[in-house]
Amino acid sequence: MDYFPIALYHQIMPPNDIPFEQFFAEKIKERGVTLKKLAEITNISPSHIESLLRGDFDNMPSAPYFHGYLIHLGGVLDFDGEEWWAKLKKEGVIKNSGELDTLPRNRFIKQAPPKYLWAIGAGVIVLIYLAFQAPRIFGHPTLTVIFPDANPYVTASSTITLSGTVSGANSLYLVGGDGETEQIIVAADGSWQKGVLLGIGPNPFQISAKKFLGGETTVTEQIFYQPAGGTAASSTPSSTTGTPMPLTKPTTTPATGTPSATPVL
Repeated sequence: MDYFPIALYHQIMPPNDIPFEQFFAEKIKERGVTLKKLAEITNISPSHIESLLRGDFDNMPSAPYFHGYLIHLGGVLDFDGEEWWAKLKKEGVIKNSGELDTLPRNRFIKQAPPKYLWAIGAGVIVLIYLAFQAPRIFGHPTLTVIFPDANPYVTASSTITLSGTVSGANSLYLVGGDGETEQIIVAADGSWQKGVLLGIGPNPFQISAKKFLGGETTVTEQIFYQPAGGTAASSTPSSTTGTPMPLTKPTTTPATGTPSATPVL
C-alpha cells in the first residue's frame, strides 16, 4: 500500500481526519524501524502491528489490550496513544470488552493494602502499648523512706535529713506539721533527701509521691525532738510506766508508702 507523507496529507485532509493506519505508517517511517524491531521493542506481536497498518481493527484483541498497545506504541513512536484511543472509540472501531475498558491486572503483582488496614494496624499497636504501659502510666508510685528507719522516731538533734527512694512518680512533696508544702528534688536514680528543722516534741511530716495520670502514694513520719538532758514535752510518747522514750531507733525496717484511694489527675 502506498501512503502520502503526513505533511502533504494535511493539505488535503484536516489532521483530525487522518486514518490511524496512515498516521501509524508514517510514524514507523519517521523512526526508521522495521516491523520486526518494533515488535521486539513493544512486545506486540507482528501480526497485530500489521493489522494496525492495514486498519484491520477486527483482528485486534479486546479493548483493554488494544488500549495498552496504543499507549505503548505512542511511547515508542512519539504520539499520544490516549488521543488516538478516544478517536477510535468514537469511530466505533474498537471491540467492546465490557463496561470498563481497563487493562487486566497482573495477579502476580503485589497489591498495596487498603489505607484503612494501616489505620487498624496502628490502632492495634497503640492498644498493645497501652496494655503493657498502663501500670506505669496510670498506677500508683512506689515510695520508701529509708531514714528515719523507725516510725515514730526520737532524736536529740534539732535538725534531721529525711531520705528514701521513689519510682513511677512525676513529683514528690513534703508537708510539715504547719501545713507548709515543699517540693523534694528526686535524683536520676530515684533517690531523694530533704533536711527539716524540728521543734521540741512531736513533728509530723507527710511525704507524697504523685503521678500525673495516676494516683498518689503517701508516707507519714512522726519525729520527736527531745533535747539531750532536757525535759520532754507533755506530748512526747512514753511507755506505760510514764517514762520518756529512750533516744534510740526502735526498728531498722524502712517505712513504705500507702497508695491513696483516689487517683490524682
